[in-house]
Amino acid sequence: MTAPLVFGVFPLGMAGGPDGLAVGPLDDFEAIGRALGELQGDGKALLPRMYVVWSGPESTAEVSAQVAQLAGIGVPLDMVLCYRDPSGDVAAWASFVSQVVIRHGREFAALQVTGEPNLTWAGAAADGAFPGALDALVQGVLAGAAAKREAGATVEIGFAVVPDIDPATGGFWAEVRDTGGVEFAAALDYAGIDIYPDVFGPRLGPDELPAAVEQMLRDFRERDLATVGIPASVPIRICENGWPTGPDRPEEQQAAALETVIRTVHALRTELNITHWELFTLRDADSSKDDIFHRFGVLRDDYSPKPAFHTLCRLISELG
Repeated sequence: MTAPLVFGVFPLGMAGGPDGLAVGPLDDFEAIGRALGELQGDGKALLPRMYVVWSGPESTAEVSAQVAQLAGIGVPLDMVLCYRDPSGDVAAWASFVSQVVIRHGREFAALQVTGEPNLTWAGAAADGAFPGALDALVQGVLAGAAAKREAGATVEIGFAVVPDIDPATGGFWAEVRDTGGVEFAAALDYAGIDIYPDVFGPRLGPDELPAAVEQMLRDFRERDLATVGIPASVPIRICENGWPTGPDRPEEQQAAALETVIRTVHALRTELNITHWELFTLRDADSSKDDIFHRFGVLRDDYSPKPAFHTLCRLISELG
């Protein structure tokens, strides 16, 4: 019998966009706890997802302290290590990843090495804009896997990318294959993808959304991962999925869009070996702003629920 989906969520009120970080009112951790408890219900614990940003060797001490603080909260996290080094020091990055695994590889549930290294247009919001991002993906995963073996760690190591919308113009996956070889594919515990259909790219009607989601996931499994030699036994995780509200984006439509995506993922989970779906994000950064990056939440910035919050409660209870 196929296991149910594992559900996760980024619980804070911020989002990275091409114009910088979208922020608003301070996070209310009591309200976050209540909301996560309501989403989780009587089912399995939700997987909280958190991010740190490594910006070069000079940031290692500060970011390592942030990682240690997150490792010590007592809840296993999906921990994302973002590579944002303008100098492109991949060797120092790989050493940083290795040390995170050695020190905290039994405390985190998962460790994502780089954030969207194939996304080049989003500026500082994604790793792909920084020199050496592809090498940071490959060398970071290899270093993390070696450290996992050395330390006897249990953390699951992987990566997350965005869909390759126009593979004919790139060569990202062929470069990953040529750079990492069979060792890269063998080092992975999972392969992640961040999907935002009907958000970035063309607007889609409700009837078009299921096919668009399925095509993204099939292309990822059957084309992109196959190019690298990553076998079907390596599970796929939906590491980020969300749908912002705002002008021309009604809250009721957010609920419908997220339900469509989740049910499509759930229906494909056996065939494509999909194990996780994670929400971006729990709360709006600033509900007073029209910019989509400020309004990805299923809660408003005062923690009042949008319809999508109740939809997620129901789906997590049913499918988790």
